[in-house]
Parts: sequence; structure tokens; C-alpha cells
Amino acid sequence: MLRNHVVPERGFKDMLKPPLSERTERLRLSTIREVAGRVEAVQKKGIPVINFSAGRPDFDTPEHIKAAAKKALDDGLVHYTASAGTLELRQAICTRFQEDYHLNLDPEEIVITAGSTEAIYVGMQSILNSGDEVIVPQPMYVYYGGWSLLGEAELITFALQEKNDFLLKAEELKQHISPRTKALILTSPHNPTGQVFEKKEMVKIAQLAQERDFYIICDDIYNYLLYDGAEHFTVAEVPGMREKTLIIGSFSKTYAMDGWRIGYLIGPRQVISRVLKMHQYVVNCCNTFVQVGARVALTASQNCVREMVQEFDRRRRLLLSYLDDLGIPYVRPRGAFYVFPSIKKFGLSSKEFSDFLLTEARVAVVPGDAFGSSGEGYVRMAYCLSCEDIEKGMQNVSKALKKL
Repeated sequence: MLRNHVVPERGFKDMLKPPLSERTERLRLSTIREVAGRVEAVQKKGIPVINFSAGRPDFDTPEHIKAAAKKALDDGLVHYTASAGTLELRQAICTRFQEDYHLNLDPEEIVITAGSTEAIYVGMQSILNSGDEVIVPQPMYVYYGGWSLLGEAELITFALQEKNDFLLKAEELKQHISPRTKALILTSPHNPTGQVFEKKEMVKIAQLAQERDFYIICDDIYNYLLYDGAEHFTVAEVPGMREKTLIIGSFSKTYAMDGWRIGYLIGPRQVISRVLKMHQYVVNCCNTFVQVGARVALTASQNCVREMVQEFDRRRRLLLSYLDDLGIPYVRPRGAFYVFPSIKKFGLSSKEFSDFLLTEARVAVVPGDAFGSSGEGYVRMAYCLSCEDIEKGMQNVSKALKKL
């Protein structure tokens, strides 16, 4: 049937639909990436910057992992794999979780993803419906709100309290659960505070998930970066929680493989079947030779991980000693590679304080409000740089703060 395309007198312009996605219009760009851009702009002028803003290991990927990927290339492993990832890599993940957490996984419960970013995205899109609620304690990783928005869900936040060492309490969480709650996102060790949530509270939270029928998404990408005797605990270890838990994993932090863009999602089969559909539409499958390197990372000696954690611990203690000398208060971090000191006594907003340090000390930090409104009054400092740079940077900070 032919249609009449004559434009009425009210004008063609009035008939146009919005040309671009309204959802993407509502997304916010990452403040962390904004800081990175500013650092790069300053460095291009030939001005050195001590960068405490980058949340990624500054180490090279261990040689045996690189060698495995290179060999895979030489062996011609350059074509598609199964969308879920190679069976060998998914089996290696199962073995690692059995050895480290006594969790019996099946390869069919795992999808290999393009980093943990894709894992969280496809995981959330696979469980969310319009009108659902996603609970996230603040301060929080910058993308959680955007992922909730893309899933047409409402983000519900509440503040982790400094007086409670930024630790999550089940009783506090309970007040924010509603019949519309579909998921809770947990990050432990935590970004940006570096805190490790207590097992007793995690068990209580798991019980709430079963009683009130919601999923828990465990963003566990820092699970091996632990200090002061801290231990990682995932709610999937609680009886009955396997069907309610999505575990997000990554090779970026543990094996210094952030540029490789390889991660995974573990979940119950009814969720994984939907995740696989989303994954096919977004990525199809991950790089074949990268998956070989990731498999070797998991199955070879873990001494490289232990050595890296020891070095991070040395840097952590060094940075904290400088904060102590400057009288800048903080909650002692026990995981990841972040400290979240309070800068409230200086009378500047977190952005103003960050701008001041970049201008006056040539030191880059991330303003706390990048992680939500409850992060205001703090800054995130990542000790992903050498002890020499930490010393130089903190000496610059000390000199600059005298101007305040």
C-alpha cells in the first residue's frame, strides 16, 4: 500500500522524532576518565604529574602469561571460539574457585566476557525489568548508576558511614529493600574505600536476599588484593545462595592484564542462558589467544600474584605513613589498592581539592564525589605507582598544603 508523504503545513521539522537516544543522553561520563584526560593534557605540555588517580596495576603482565598468548598466535589460534568462551578457560576458572573458595562450579555456569565491565553490563541487562530497583551502597564505582539506567531500573543508594569504617551493615541495608528490589551490588574489597566487608554481615545479607527474593551481584575483581590478614568471602558460599548470586571476575587487577580486556561472569544457569544471548549481541566471543593467556594465568603458579600483593602492601603502608604525618584522617584500607582520606578540614570541595593538588603539587587524585554524593569530602588515592613516586608525590602534597 502506498502512503502519502506530503508534509502538512505545520512543517516537517515538527514531525521529526528525537534523533538520538534519550537513555544515552542521561548517562554520565566517568569522572575518573576525565581526570585521566586532564593528567594527559598536563603531561603533553612537558609537565610531570605524579598520578594517584589510575586504578590499575602499574606492573607488566607476567612473562609466562604473555608467552602463552604469543604462542597461541603463532599456533594460529586467531579464529572465533564458542560465545561462552573456550571450555579450557572455563574449566580453569572452576578449578581456581574450587581450590581457593571450595565452590564447585560447572563450565556451563560461566561466560567469558570482554573484561568485568561487559560482565556486569550483560549480567544486569539479563535480570532487570523496567521498574525494578538496584541497591548500591555509596560511595560506589562510577558506572553502576548508568548500568541500572540502561536496564530501566531505579538506583537506590545509601551511605557507608566513616564511623563504621565504611563497612556494610545488614541492618542498614534492610531499610532500603522494597518489593521492587531486584538486585544488590556488592564490591569487596571496595572501590574506592579499600574496605573488606565482614563475613558475618555478608551472611546476614545473603539471608536477606533469600527472604526478600533478590539477586546479589558480587563485583569481586579485587578478591586477591588483601592485607592485614583480611580474607575474601563471597555470598555464593552461603548455602542456598548459588541461585541468587552473580560473581563478576576479572584478570585485570590480579594479573596486571587490564589492557587485555578479559573477564568472566558466574551465575545460575537460568541467568547465564540470558547472559549468553546478551553477550552474543554485544561481543559474540572474546579474543581466542587472550583466552589462552588467561587460562595459563589461572593454572600456572600464583607466586606472581603473591609478589604483586606484597609490593602493593609495601606501597600502602608508605602512603598511609605520609597521610599520618600530614594529619589527614583516613579509614585504614585492607584490600584493593585505594585509600579514601577525608579532606573536609581543608574547607574545599573534593573537586576543588583535587584541582588544587593537580595545579599546585602536580599530583592527580580522584574527587570523592565521582563515586556518588556520599563521597563528597574525600578523595581517592591509588597506590599503583612506585614507592619513589609515592614519596615524591606526597612531598609535593606536603608543600602544597602549606599554602592552605
